[in-house]
Amino acid sequence: METPQWTPGLSVGHEMLDEHHRILFRLLAEISRGLESGGGEDWARGIGAQLLSYMDYHFHAEEALMAAAGYPFLPLHQASHQAIAMRMQALLEPLGQRPLAEVMAGVRDFLGNWLSHHIEIEDFEYRPYLADQS
Repeated sequence: METPQWTPGLSVGHEMLDEHHRILFRLLAEISRGLESGGGEDWARGIGAQLLSYMDYHFHAEEALMAAAGYPFLPLHQASHQAIAMRMQALLEPLGQRPLAEVMAGVRDFLGNWLSHHIEIEDFEYRPYLADQS
């Protein structure tokens, strides 16, 4: 799988959130590089923890901006974020119990598919509401 990358076409029109998204794409690239180089369990646990932590940080920051902007679909967006966080935790849970490459490839594939889709479909909906806040 070719690792997706952030492009200007994925801009939500808010510099801070665009930077958050770029960081998530960089974490995805680090997972791909680690898989290619045969990163060990310590690497996998470290990048997994970093990913979960950054996703939590990003989701809270994004939701706070949406709330301040009066985004009417905030509860739906929050539910989407909760589902993604739970899914990512479930994907990382078998580390140490299943082959590391299998677990991390699942994380990479899910994150790669989800990230662009989430930005283009769900995040683009809040752009008009945040236009005055960037």
